[in-house]
Amino acid sequence: MAFSATWFLLEQEGMLAQACLCNGLTALRRANLGDKKGLFYSAFFELSIGFERVLKLVLILDHMARNKLDPPDSKTVEDFGHKLRSLFDATKVACATHGVDALDVFQANSLPIVILDFLDDFAHPGGRYSNINKLTGHKHQTMADPIVQWGEIANRIMQTHATPKERERAQLNGQMASVVFGDAAASLISDLNQQQMDVAPLHVRAAELDIAAKYAIYALVTLIAALREALDSLCARAWAANPPGTSGMADIPDMKEFFQFAWPNKPYVMRKRQWP
Repeated sequence: MAFSATWFLLEQEGMLAQACLCNGLTALRRANLGDKKGLFYSAFFELSIGFERVLKLVLILDHMARNKLDPPDSKTVEDFGHKLRSLFDATKVACATHGVDALDVFQANSLPIVILDFLDDFAHPGGRYSNINKLTGHKHQTMADPIVQWGEIANRIMQTHATPKERERAQLNGQMASVVFGDAAASLISDLNQQQMDVAPLHVRAAELDIAAKYAIYALVTLIAALREALDSLCARAWAANPPGTSGMADIPDMKEFFQFAWPNKPYVMRKRQWP
């Protein structure tokens, strides 16, 4: 079977989204204080782009399924900009039209949506260019510092998702550092809110950020898995509307294949350090 130009463009977009999401998850898992703080920004960039591309793919496939495989015009997609929450809401509407309920489980206060809202803020120029905007006096300075925001999300995760044993282990890290170093060491490392920390609190916070990253990644993987299900359903509807082979060409790849890495098995995801 031959493949159309549309098939290859969708394939390439699927690969791009896959790479961004995997790079973002890996960066988030490795990010922490000190010289690993920059990895938070890498994670935010990659994840915001990855989710934007996946959500736009869902909307494109929805249009193709309803319009004899014709893609939407550029304005339809461009009008969403980088607004992840608007894209997500539009994706839910598109899914509902086809009877796909994969996204219905994500409530406004759930951790996946809290993180998506955060990435939505980051995708705004006031988020992505927060540091430069403040340095240069740019008008986009009203948004909270992204890395400070992430610190607050990590605090929430530790309070509402981490187990008592995990919270105890983080505190134990600080106690052990205090015993080992005593007054013989000082720290020049600051928290995500730029507050400098002594040695014992530094070890507690580093452990908390590590634990929080695991839960955040699991939350994001559940969202990616749901979007994979939505893509699969929309591909099936598009194929049904115009079965492969009718025109002698395939127009739509099996888009779920690009997101097979996102299986929400919690113990597996919590242990994993590199994606895919």
